[in-house]
Amino acid sequence: MRTSPALRQPREIVAAFGILVASLVTHLWLPLLHPTPLISDFLGIVTFASDLAEHGPFAPGWYWNFFSAGTPTFLSIPLALSGADDATVARVVTATVLAMLPLIPLLVLRGVLPLWSRLLVAGILTLLPSLVVFSGVVAQDNWVQLPTLALASLAVRNACGEGRGYPVWSALLWCVALYVRQEMLVALLPLALLAAWPVRHPPAVRSLVLFSGVALVLMLGVASQRQIATGDFSLASRHGGSSMLGSYVPGAGFGWIAHDDFIAWREPALSGDAERVRAEAGRLAIEEIRARPFFHLVRRAGAVLDTATTRDGTLQYWAFAADDGVTGGRSPVEAASAARLGQVSSKPVLYASILLHALFLGAAYLGFKTRDRALMAIAIAVLLKVGIHFVVAVQARFFLVVFVLEALAIGVAAARLHHSRASLRGTGIVALASGLLLLGATTGLDRLNEWVRAQDAAWVTAGKRQYRVRLPHAVADCQLEGGRVLSAGPSGFMFAVEHSDPEPGEYAELRCQLAALGDGGEVTLEVEDRYAPGGFLDRMFQVVEIGDATVRRHDVAAEAGSGWWRQRIPVAAGTRQAVRIRVEALRPDKGPGWGNAAQTSVRFTEAQ
Repeated sequence: MRTSPALRQPREIVAAFGILVASLVTHLWLPLLHPTPLISDFLGIVTFASDLAEHGPFAPGWYWNFFSAGTPTFLSIPLALSGADDATVARVVTATVLAMLPLIPLLVLRGVLPLWSRLLVAGILTLLPSLVVFSGVVAQDNWVQLPTLALASLAVRNACGEGRGYPVWSALLWCVALYVRQEMLVALLPLALLAAWPVRHPPAVRSLVLFSGVALVLMLGVASQRQIATGDFSLASRHGGSSMLGSYVPGAGFGWIAHDDFIAWREPALSGDAERVRAEAGRLAIEEIRARPFFHLVRRAGAVLDTATTRDGTLQYWAFAADDGVTGGRSPVEAASAARLGQVSSKPVLYASILLHALFLGAAYLGFKTRDRALMAIAIAVLLKVGIHFVVAVQARFFLVVFVLEALAIGVAAARLHHSRASLRGTGIVALASGLLLLGATTGLDRLNEWVRAQDAAWVTAGKRQYRVRLPHAVADCQLEGGRVLSAGPSGFMFAVEHSDPEPGEYAELRCQLAALGDGGEVTLEVEDRYAPGGFLDRMFQVVEIGDATVRRHDVAAEAGSGWWRQRIPVAAGTRQAVRIRVEALRPDKGPGWGNAAQTSVRFTEAQ
């Protein structure tokens, strides 16, 4: 029996009001009763917003290098209007923005999806533990959820309703999302196109022109704000390469670590130069991937699973445990209470996230099986967002916006299955199998993480036997075979044979490949004999080979004196040159420690 429109209207109002009250309660109680101290990136966001509130939208500062300007710009408005503490205002406004999420599907999809399916989506968004736990953290990942859900809902409405297209609203919401988090430019493109495209009213030229024009104007505005503030006309901040590198350096595991030590070891010439590090970080990350592609593929898959299921616990850490004791930290009593909340919430957050993913995978299966435009666009957007973080960097909070899209897809799929149950069995099987697979996979993550750490430790040990120098005209990549490393750094590479009293025939060899850069040029090889006394023939030798020719065979202790020997090496464009520096024992007598006496330093420098 159909409900009359006159009866449906009050039901809609009551449902919207009830959901709004429930959402305000669930999202505001933590920020009000257990306020999260502002530290790390979240302190940076509020500092950014506070400066914009005080000095205007073009205020310069270090934060432009690390953050998109959307969240600080929007947040600067209530900070400028309120006389309250910035931290409190930022937390409450952020939580209030999140509390508005459940209203979007209720209102935007009215007349397209039945009330019960919209209430299903709204209920998930109101009660999902991960969203509730993180609601008081002033993060870009919280602010991006509202424009993303609005755009996705608009796409569903266009695909399932009259299909006239909403090019202006689509462009606006897409650009707002990328203004908050820059990767949404790519991740939300399928939803933006679906929302703008007149699927049932061709031709689409007018809609495409409107969509493109509005998007172009808004993007120019975003880039212009950054250009006025920093001189950099760009939609994105400049930390992308650094973010990526921190995910691939040895020791990163399933997360991200600072790459300062790696830079000092791998590219010492870049140490302390932030601008050059930002410029070269992407290249270094790609080199790390190319060196161990299978390892990084497995490790990144584990990292995505660890964070996308919230198993890593970082949502609870930032919400309840993180506290530097300086920036408005918790009292001991408050800290203990917050820690208990973090422990109590860990299981619900984990299992609710796994259940959400399982139901979404069932919905995605239904969408591709039935060629449902809305479900396919949401699934592709989720895949793009997850794929971006698979490659660049992962944290659980990066996937909160994915949870929001998944909730919408589940509501759409439920309505489809209610209308036609032909695919109910297959969808249920996919959802059940996905849930069991995710549960099983998460239980094996500890073992995988141990394997990752062991592989990294072995790689670091082996890496200490590598020496790499980048010069204007060439790159030298060296690997020590045998022997031991004594030091490695900007000043050169020092090595010796394994034993201080070596057996005849024992050796250590530094094998290098010189690769030309650009047009190539000349490189100077320098090898040091550190042993000053003489008169001890045929104990230890230094041998230098360039290509197939031996250019030096030096008896280390035959003649008195120490110092550097130099050889210029031409490296033509597009070529490689093999260079080997070997220390070998011929007839060393026992006792004097000839292995240590023949310590050898090597360095490559630009030819003068």
